[in-house]
Amino acid sequence: MKSERSCGVIIYLDKPDTRYLVVKSKTNGHWGFPKGHIEENETEIDAAIREVKEETGLEVLIHEDFKTSVEYMISESAIRKEVILFLGTPMSTPVTIQESEIAMYKWATFTDTLNLFEYENQKQSLKQAHEFLNKKLG
Repeated sequence: MKSERSCGVIIYLDKPDTRYLVVKSKTNGHWGFPKGHIEENETEIDAAIREVKEETGLEVLIHEDFKTSVEYMISESAIRKEVILFLGTPMSTPVTIQESEIAMYKWATFTDTLNLFEYENQKQSLKQAHEFLNKKLG
């Protein structure tokens, strides 16, 4: 069975309240976190940082003590996909979306982000990140 790996970042702002950056894919119309394929000789973190920069224009600082992953099948092609997600904060704030791939973006609250997501595995990743942040920031 073929498999693919992508890396991305759950980007958050914590002032005045926690907001998460979500992007809407032009390809399938689904909301998610900025992510993309690992290139040859790239580490997972390097791929995540590069993809965020390409899709949102943001430079991010990664929390290396948080990492989660989700797996699913891409049904049309029977490919097993793994998405590795890190947690990070933006070092700059103006978002510049990659118009060829991203339809729109928003900074959403935890609850709004949960409601935007269609898949349970996305919701689980968000919940894990949110719990981590509550312990770290709280």
